Amino acid sequence: MPTQNFVKLHKKMKIGFVCPCDMHNFKPFRNPPLNALYFLTILEKTFGESADVSLIDLRGVNKEHAIYYVPEKDIYFHSVATIDYPEIVRIVQEMRNIYPKAVHIAGGVHINIFPKESLKIFDSIVLGEGENLIIEIVKDVSESRLKKIYQEDKILDINAYPYPSRKYTPKSAVAEIGILGGVYYNMPGTAVLLSRGCPFKCHFCANPVQSAGRYRLPELIIEEIEYLKNEYGIQCASIKDDNIISANVEISKKTLLALKKTGIKWRGNCRANGISRDIIKLAKEAGCVDLAIGVESVSQQVLHNINKRLDLEKAKEFMSILNEEKIGIRLNLIIGLPGEPKDIVQQSIEFVKNVKPSSVLLCVLTPIPGSEMYKNPQKFGMKMDPNITFDKLFNVFSRFDESEKPYMVFEYDKVTPFGEGKSSAEIIDNYQEIQTFLRENKLTF
Repeated sequence: MPTQNFVKLHKKMKIGFVCPCDMHNFKPFRNPPLNALYFLTILEKTFGESADVSLIDLRGVNKEHAIYYVPEKDIYFHSVATIDYPEIVRIVQEMRNIYPKAVHIAGGVHINIFPKESLKIFDSIVLGEGENLIIEIVKDVSESRLKKIYQEDKILDINAYPYPSRKYTPKSAVAEIGILGGVYYNMPGTAVLLSRGCPFKCHFCANPVQSAGRYRLPELIIEEIEYLKNEYGIQCASIKDDNIISANVEISKKTLLALKKTGIKWRGNCRANGISRDIIKLAKEAGCVDLAIGVESVSQQVLHNINKRLDLEKAKEFMSILNEEKIGIRLNLIIGLPGEPKDIVQQSIEFVKNVKPSSVLLCVLTPIPGSEMYKNPQKFGMKMDPNITFDKLFNVFSRFDESEKPYMVFEYDKVTPFGEGKSSAEIIDNYQEIQTFLRENKLTF
């Protein structure tokens, strides 16, 4: 076999990728830190023994004790989601007191949205996709020439980079049961990401890198799944792509045929438009047991208000096909969207009864940084609550306690561009009424 030609650093670097505590997740090990694993794999394959790379995994660790799990490194990388930002800032400040010579570099969605504020906390930030930049950063740190900002303006080819190795976590943290439901509940599984990008611009969503979907080559999909099967005994997967089944028929066929060859069972996300019965049949043959469908609202007018390009009648037809082909439906709905009709509760319940999903994920509208609603709330007749901190930007409740009461992070004006604005109390009451129906019918997510 050919010898790997590693890039030799000016001096050996100890590098840690910090994964935050994730105390807002009921099962923090259900979702592996794919970003961190991905970048650690790239660094090790690039620098070999010149870089000592490791995951500093704080998932499930009490925040007050997290600092005791952090070893000394030369470089700490952080991939920052908005909800984790306050926790990451706190742990970085503690780390600086103990390891003052280390540098902290951050990227991720939150950093791209708030670069100026982020530079007050981190030594350097990454804007855009980081596969090439992370290599440049490590070289620059080793030669004492770290820049404040590294920016990638190109949309990268995801097939040019390796799949994420899972060796940076214990085997016990890789394979989980409960990834799928029903008869597949006890199958060991994990999460994978086989594509990147979303071409849609829904007003409630934050997507810092706007692009059409970029999909892994079939041979690379097979290689990654076979690795997970052989090394960790994986039998099923939660595929985290925005749209595992694309409206592009040829790409979908290639992806599904690759998954079919692996023999695993899986669930994923899919839009309810532009997908034919033939593709759904192929998905079933390829091991699909469950698809999450982001309908968001049962009101066509509301979908128009939030730039959700979805025809509800066609969505119903699509979900009817899923039921006929015995693929479970995980229906995603949001309560509190602009312009909701007075009878949204009754309409939502009737819709659920009609499409017969296997489960429903009901969320309360939470405008998140980067979304059109967060950037321009007045356009929707909203006022954001100035007292809500980033770590309170939840949209899913009843995570730890079924009786957990949701809260609102904004309020509507009495009159909005879409008509009379609902009060926060009314939105919460609507959420709880629908959630009660879902719980009584064993449909909660």
